[in-house]
Amino acid sequence: MTVALVEQSDWVGGQMTGAAVSTMDDKGMTRTGIYLEFISRVKDLYSAWGKNVNVCYWGSDTIAFEPWAGQKILLEMLAETGHVTLILRAKPVSARTSGHRVTSAVFDADGKKVVLNAKVFIDATECGDFIPLTGARYRAGKSISPKIDKDGVIQDITYAAVIKKYPGGLPAELKVSTPPPGYTGYLFKFRAMFRKDGNSWPGEYPFDVPTHNAYRAMPDPSSGAVIDGGDPSTWPHITKTAINWANDYPGRDSGVPGLSVEFLEDKEYRLRSERMAMAKTLAFIYYMQNELGMSDWSVDDRQGYGGWFSNNWRNWKEMPESYAPILRHFPPYPYVRESRRIVGITTMTVKDIKRDPVLKRTLSSRADSVALGEYPIDIHGIRDTKYLDRDLGETSDMIPDDQNSEGGLFQIPFGTLIPEKVDGLIAAEKNISVSRTVNGSTRLQPVTMLTGQAAGAIAALAVDRKVQPRDLRPLDVQSALLVSKARLSLYRFNDVPEYAASWPGAEIATVYGYMDPRAENNFGAYEEMHWVEIRDAFRRAFGIKDFPKRADTDRPVGTDEFAGWLKELYSKDIKRYEDAIDGLVGSGALTKGKLASTIFAIMKASPAKEKK
Repeated sequence: MTVALVEQSDWVGGQMTGAAVSTMDDKGMTRTGIYLEFISRVKDLYSAWGKNVNVCYWGSDTIAFEPWAGQKILLEMLAETGHVTLILRAKPVSARTSGHRVTSAVFDADGKKVVLNAKVFIDATECGDFIPLTGARYRAGKSISPKIDKDGVIQDITYAAVIKKYPGGLPAELKVSTPPPGYTGYLFKFRAMFRKDGNSWPGEYPFDVPTHNAYRAMPDPSSGAVIDGGDPSTWPHITKTAINWANDYPGRDSGVPGLSVEFLEDKEYRLRSERMAMAKTLAFIYYMQNELGMSDWSVDDRQGYGGWFSNNWRNWKEMPESYAPILRHFPPYPYVRESRRIVGITTMTVKDIKRDPVLKRTLSSRADSVALGEYPIDIHGIRDTKYLDRDLGETSDMIPDDQNSEGGLFQIPFGTLIPEKVDGLIAAEKNISVSRTVNGSTRLQPVTMLTGQAAGAIAALAVDRKVQPRDLRPLDVQSALLVSKARLSLYRFNDVPEYAASWPGAEIATVYGYMDPRAENNFGAYEEMHWVEIRDAFRRAFGIKDFPKRADTDRPVGTDEFAGWLKELYSKDIKRYEDAIDGLVGSGALTKGKLASTIFAIMKASPAKEKK
């Protein structure tokens, strides 16, 4: 496909690079697909420098990188495709529609008008800014367009900043010499959270400096220290981290319920909020340098930031010029946790991500799964019932207590990416069709990369087949994703690794539920099949109740015998299914893995059911 990637800033990578949230919110269960490819490249990059990436979140199986390194890898991945045109410093202005289909869009690219015509548009912006231009309905806070309730709230934003230790002494211009605007109002909260003599994690507030630094620690190629996030003895040697803990804006200590939905709807309000968030982070740097004893720490001047800022702080009259040398090393935009969310043909609610604490997954599988998520529900800000989605009937007592949870796997259904009525449009990132509660689990970097991969697959297939995204079979999207080694199932089987020939079949068998695994971590791929098991799988996969007569015996069914049975079963339409049947090669008993793969092949060959 020929793709135009349009980005408002001068950075590629969204929250994990442009917002400096480059410590992955990764519990280890969604390392698959394009996300796995990305983090594998991250590990390779730092390994070449003799550095490990498990330096953050007080754990030994964690992933972190510097924003510049993440962007470098993403730009390399884009270049390798040979089909992506990158347009930076461009924001959407308008969209043209024909009927209910988006056909073109106008962008302001540094003052220049750019018109793009496309078969499919994907909104993966931080705030869902393209969606309103298309006429598609969307959620903002607790309400649905066009009647947006300004009394609603969204999650807090955070203006993260990458900071490092300057072993040769802090450059004078990076010293915050005077208290920034609003400092006294934040001081009580800062002191309640961090002190020089605070506790180490796990413990109680206030925490000490090494604990703060280990939370969002990043590998530092210039340092010879070996850091292991799971080894507290190494935390004092951390020399690079991010400020992303005590600086949520407006924060629970602000005296307001939370960040107003005006942040999404009103450009001037958004500008002011981003500036205040930036000032709060600057205030923490002052506190850090003057009360926490981190006098040789300040913003990292080697990340490459400084070319573009969403809040245009250089024209901020209330911010003294003396802070400019520091602010120019801030990221181009803040960490936005909650955006506009399309009203899709499917909307995920809290019941869809309720996970068993022992099995670490939802108990039921979704046949239309196109991506996996795993994070617990993490809502930064108020979660009272009056601020949750009115029409979905969610209440605060439905929200699991995930504070100390490791989450667990859940599936993202196809319909959450597709608007209810508008064609030529797909949602990705935080803009998919979920409740405010579910957004607390679907807004993190691993799941947004995987839903992004699904959005790309949907768009490409729709263009290739000359249909609208909503008219695709989820099965065909899933087939494309499995080719790219993106897991869709709630299970990971030790006997069916991703390079196994039967892996796609085992994935689909458990996604659609036409075969049960032998155990939680064992599919039973090499078990020999009997007629009773074959018939049960075909009943569950296709609803077939009448079968050619076969003697039920205790002996396993042979592969060639099974192929002969299939030829009888599909004798009236054999041409359609001959490739699936011809895939059954070899003699010997039919295994469970081969049965799963054959049923998957038959499903793909079967005609799509007409929509009513």
